[in-house]
Amino acid sequence: MSYLLALDAGTGSIRAVIFDLNGRQLAVGQAEWKHLSVDNVPGSMEFDLTTNWQLACQCIRQALDAARLSAADIQSVACCSMREGIVLYDRNGEAIWACANVDARASREVAELKEIHDYRFESEVYEVSGQTLALSAMPRLLWLAHHRPDIYRKAATITMISDWLAAKLSGELAVDPSNAGTTGMLDLFSRDWRPALLDMAGLRADMLSPVKETGTLLGAVTEAAAQQSGLRAGTPVVMGGGDVQLGCLGLGVVRAGQTAVLGGTFWQQGGQPAAGAYRSADEYSRLILMSFPAWRRRNRSASLPA
Repeated sequence: MSYLLALDAGTGSIRAVIFDLNGRQLAVGQAEWKHLSVDNVPGSMEFDLTTNWQLACQCIRQALDAARLSAADIQSVACCSMREGIVLYDRNGEAIWACANVDARASREVAELKEIHDYRFESEVYEVSGQTLALSAMPRLLWLAHHRPDIYRKAATITMISDWLAAKLSGELAVDPSNAGTTGMLDLFSRDWRPALLDMAGLRADMLSPVKETGTLLGAVTEAAAQQSGLRAGTPVVMGGGDVQLGCLGLGVVRAGQTAVLGGTFWQQGGQPAAGAYRSADEYSRLILMSFPAWRRRNRSASLPA
């Protein structure tokens, strides 16, 4: 019998979960992780790339052991994660910097960006992406340009944390709309990057990685990743996505008017808004909008801030 393995990188922990093809959960491997505060950088919460990959591999092995399965039993692997957390890579595809979703170092940059176009820039970002600036990638990139130009200059590609996990497994870099949409730089309707937003913000638009839809094939587990994780080399790695959207999908929240409350480090209400509701001006900055996995691409998942 074949099984599926999912890696879920949450704000407070990483877990590997094994399911059978009927969706029944067999086993979980889980480990807590901590984000790194940088001296003299208030609000900083950097994502520990080295330690957290080791924890991910530990969880995979733990789940396989708990399920009493061999690596050959795993048919495919996918990764989801906290939204808003980003990873930057150099031209060789090596990760050089990452922050968690709770990184709040860029408050001044948020204020700076809000002033663009006579304080209309945030509403312009929202109209395109469904996101506000506070947790989006643009203020963090601007902070790097101001304070860590060495990293900013070296950055050649940007992905989300779920995509980083998939890249560690497969060696392939790409993003999916459901998670990358939370950067505030991806068009909610075309499901592709909107480089013009970065141009308006005075940021580079040459680091945008390929966009692939959730569920499509990304690559296969490499020999190196197999040795580290205990998975079988050649196991297909498929695109995952944002944790809340995939959680809603798993719960069957796929039609307009349906909603769910999902709990983890944070409690969030997610749902499917009625068609056109997201265009209402009074929803601005109250309803955060995100792309939903492509098989329901006419729907969009909404998240209500607490």
